[in-house]
Amino acid sequence: MSKINEPAARRARGTREGFAARARVAAFAGVVLIALIAGLGTATPARHAVAGKNGLIAFQSFRDGPSQIYIETVPPTPVKRLTALTHCYALPAWSSDGRWLAYEYNPSPTGLHSGQSDIYVMNPRRGLATAKALTRTAGFDGDPSWSPTGKQIAFESTRSGNSDIWVMNSDGTNPRDLTPKSPGWDGDPAWSPGGNRIAFTSMRDGNKEIYLMNPDGTGLLNITNNRGDDFDPTWSPDGQLVAFVSNRDRNLEIYETNDRFLLKRLTHDPAFDAFPAFSPDGQWITFSTDRGDTGNRDLAYMSANGDGTGVFELTQAPGWDQAPDWQAGPASLTTAAPPARPPANLPSKRSPSDAKPAVACLGNSR
Repeated sequence: MSKINEPAARRARGTREGFAARARVAAFAGVVLIALIAGLGTATPARHAVAGKNGLIAFQSFRDGPSQIYIETVPPTPVKRLTALTHCYALPAWSSDGRWLAYEYNPSPTGLHSGQSDIYVMNPRRGLATAKALTRTAGFDGDPSWSPTGKQIAFESTRSGNSDIWVMNSDGTNPRDLTPKSPGWDGDPAWSPGGNRIAFTSMRDGNKEIYLMNPDGTGLLNITNNRGDDFDPTWSPDGQLVAFVSNRDRNLEIYETNDRFLLKRLTHDPAFDAFPAFSPDGQWITFSTDRGDTGNRDLAYMSANGDGTGVFELTQAPGWDQAPDWQAGPASLTTAAPPARPPANLPSKRSPSDAKPAVACLGNSR
């Protein structure tokens, strides 16, 4: 995984500089109500939270110890934890219809051996009671991304002996390696809304770059081509832009580009800004940041045009909050039937990284 895990000193939580206070969010509140079920409560959305467009935000957090998956709303309400503290649950990804969450699971709370990580799905309304494994092959399997039809899932895997981008049916069958000839690490897959391309991070050039490819692995295109590290791509809902994280300006910031190499910097702050995710209506981006609380990551959101018009705080907790994914509206947790087919134990090769901890399971938990 290319998810970031650098050590950082924590400052005492005080005035959260760089954020609009919660009162500021309330000042923008409209009159439209989003009815949230399954104990999530009722919230009055801000002017920019469009009912019927933007749903719930799933994210991972270390606020209760090991990495867990939680649900949040815009504007913020008390979060709801979906998972159990005895294991690591990370990198949630909504299906396009908003009925399923795919995620990375490791039986160790700290992800002791990444080779034990697998991909699971669950219906968030009923939580782990509906959890089903989609992979059960030796080696790391994680960081899932749904196709827009919901029929396939792209993911990162070391089962070939190298970290490659794979794709499988959404019931876990028919896995295929899309980058078997890559000499370097490939990860962070993100399926385009139109279904015709997959963005991913690759180190085949020596540093981390964002590539596009067709869903069959052909048509490779480097869209960043910079000496810095560019990683963690995510698509705008119209499929025209790819937002990503980069240290090209000597600080982790969020940028966007496209296949015509038009580049725009979206964040301008000395703090940590990473893990971007667009709202389904394309108007907003939620991300992880330590603005106002150096060393601790919370979720915030800003205009899709960047942070020039302000950044709004979404979560506030002593553990890192990161890797958000925004559900297509309306905000709900619809019941869905689990996949019936169990995962197959397929042949695989060992990767040296399998004995190392799963990066997504490491954080600042205490």
